[in-house]
Amino acid sequence: MATHSHPDLTPGILDELRARLEESRKQLTAEVARRRGAEGVGDRPETDPNTEPRGDMADQSVDIQAWATNRQEDLDMTARLGDVEHALEKFALGTYGMCEGCGRPIPVARLRIIPEARFDVEHAQ
Repeated sequence: MATHSHPDLTPGILDELRARLEESRKQLTAEVARRRGAEGVGDRPETDPNTEPRGDMADQSVDIQAWATNRQEDLDMTARLGDVEHALEKFALGTYGMCEGCGRPIPVARLRIIPEARFDVEHAQ
């Protein structure tokens, strides 16, 4: 196992953050799989049976908007899962908690709020 160079990440804090990330990965993986298994996920709104155009133009517009919102939620969840997996990989590399922008330690308070954080506040912009 790699040694971490973050001066404030004690073994106890690292264990806490790793456990939170692993729980997030478990939940996100299950939710992504559930959503992908749902009928019509990933289809275009015209081919998704859940958004088959019905009614007037206003109804169709609402259906397409609902499809777009669900699709964006799927994309956001998949991206978050990727961030969580990336953070867990950084544990093995010994770089967890280090800003990918400048290489300095990310404050522990920020990591406790966003365990998958890649950047310190300055470089998150």
